[in-house]
Amino acid sequence: MIELYRKRHARHLQKMMKYMRYVLNDHFVLVCLFLLGGLGFYYSQALKALPKHFIWGRPIIVLIWLCLIQFGKLATLAEAADQVFLLPKETKMSDYLNRALQTSFWLPFVLCALGSGMVMPLVVITTGWRFSSFFLFLVMFVGFVISRLYLQKYRLYQVSASHYRFWWSVWFGSSLIVMVLALYVAPIIGSLGGLIQMFGLVWFLRKETNAISLDWMAMVRSENQRMRRVYQFIQMFTDVPEISSSAKRRKWLDPIIQNIKPIHKNTYFYLYARSFLRNSEYSGLFVRLTAIGTVILFFLQDFWLFLLVALLFLYLIGFQLIPIYSQFDYMIMTHLYPVNPIQKKQAVKRLIALVLSTAAIIFALLAVIRLANIRSSVIVIFALAVEILVFKKVYVAMRLKNK
Repeated sequence: MIELYRKRHARHLQKMMKYMRYVLNDHFVLVCLFLLGGLGFYYSQALKALPKHFIWGRPIIVLIWLCLIQFGKLATLAEAADQVFLLPKETKMSDYLNRALQTSFWLPFVLCALGSGMVMPLVVITTGWRFSSFFLFLVMFVGFVISRLYLQKYRLYQVSASHYRFWWSVWFGSSLIVMVLALYVAPIIGSLGGLIQMFGLVWFLRKETNAISLDWMAMVRSENQRMRRVYQFIQMFTDVPEISSSAKRRKWLDPIIQNIKPIHKNTYFYLYARSFLRNSEYSGLFVRLTAIGTVILFFLQDFWLFLLVALLFLYLIGFQLIPIYSQFDYMIMTHLYPVNPIQKKQAVKRLIALVLSTAAIIFALLAVIRLANIRSSVIVIFALAVEILVFKKVYVAMRLKNK
């Protein structure tokens, strides 16, 4: 069973690496580096401005830590056929799941380590401890991550929802108590508390699962949900055939469609606009990215950081709309339309420009509200307009050139 998981994991990594070359493209990495550099600079400036006894420091750190330990899912790599073909091997599935747990440990642990490392300057300023206490906090996170993964493994067995909620409450409550004691008393308590929680919770959960059977449908459903979230993220950068989108009627958006004149040159623009409004894949990503960008910009008052974040989110929104170009390629009738193929590319450019303009208007209003002077707001509005023009005329044209 361990060998089966190894083969599946190798195949899974090979598939993910194929997509990563599209996700970690030069443009996205460069933008992220600039954003992280800007955030790091302003983070260091904010730390210097903190008072000597900043009472909100510890609660903020606890809140960040609680968010960090929520990341990561148990990657079982289960398939629908396992409910039939692996059923005779159920007694050996514990080895399979333990191997999955070992593999799934590293991603949430690395995220916790990076997040904890970023928070350490605030910990040092707030508590007065040395940076060496970081390693004690790492041991604490090891315990939290392992116990949470065992809790997810416990959920794959035939246990009631009330039992799972009870153990999840125990895990969350004990994690919160250990974090508070680690920050308010001593870091060593965090290390000891995390290890005690890990060994105690693992012992009790193992004892319960030894007497019950696997819930095969729950295991397959959980893995499908996990992979869907992964593919939804990848789909922001490239087409993902493994994910299917859903269409909704959304009758209240009909007035927008009715404003498109039913003329020959608007054939593809009508199709793309209707697809964007009804397809949750594209409209959902647009709404989420715009909402996240709006919330972040609302709390920014520094001109350069505001400008960088606004330009970044506008780029991400436009970037994830480009795959809509291939939305109707599978329909035979569209290939029979007496329409010049150039109109198809023009329609995509027009749609992307309109969507980006909508987001830019929201960001521009925030610039007027949040920035200190009119000059800064005008510069932001001008920069957004230039980005939309360059994105439409240059970047989209370059991406669609070979299609």
